[in-house]
Amino acid sequence: MEDWNPELYNRFRAYRAEPFLEILERLTLGRAERIVDLGCGSGENTLELARRSADSRVLGLDSSPSMIDAARALLGRSEPGLGERVSFTVGDIREFRADGEYAVVFSNAALQWVAGHRGIFTALYRALAPGGRLVVQMPANESETTQMTILALCGEEPWRATLSGVGVASRSVPGPAHYRAMLSELGFERIDCYYRTFEHPMRSTEEIVEWSRATALRPLLGAIPASEHPRFLDALAARLADAYGTSGPLVFPFRRLFIWATRPAR
Repeated sequence: MEDWNPELYNRFRAYRAEPFLEILERLTLGRAERIVDLGCGSGENTLELARRSADSRVLGLDSSPSMIDAARALLGRSEPGLGERVSFTVGDIREFRADGEYAVVFSNAALQWVAGHRGIFTALYRALAPGGRLVVQMPANESETTQMTILALCGEEPWRATLSGVGVASRSVPGPAHYRAMLSELGFERIDCYYRTFEHPMRSTEEIVEWSRATALRPLLGAIPASEHPRFLDALAARLADAYGTSGPLVFPFRRLFIWATRPAR
């Protein structure tokens, strides 16, 4: 699968930022926090977390070299002082390890790409200092029209043989009750897990295809020969127009799962 495309991903930056802005309304940061942003992408959220904690030390980690290059370039263009407190590194969330180092472990729209959540959340618990906070957001839109249409198309010829066994990330995200129970078993307290659906006006179903091409469609397009990409994307756009009943302006509902939890102070 090809590396992430920061420009394509950020084409809908305003919409993708909405869950982060909602998190910021609730997340209170002290003046000197140590924060890690797992799956930091192109770094906008990482820098904003640093701005809201004036003497913080913030690490952004992402498995995509292209995203980390974009994040470092953004940091280089940012206000003086941030470069002394913020760093970005290429790394796999599954291999992230720390021992009581962080006041905040944050991850926005990243953990849905990674299997083995019980092991990952165990590592995140250990990474938190006593009293430290976990804040995670993941897309959980598996039943929405676009996701169902993508799955139906993948199950038909000529795509079925090529895409057999290729997963769609959001289908790996269980519901809030699952995470409440698991986090409690791992020792977290003050657990709050819930869905929130964001409504994104789109000018056409082709825009939904562009949105999906940056994320959910990446594994699928990685398995399909590049010469066949236009055919697949055109077929998807036509199917979406039928499914939504229009190829013109529409509202694209996108459900996300929010997870808040705390490591006990003692």
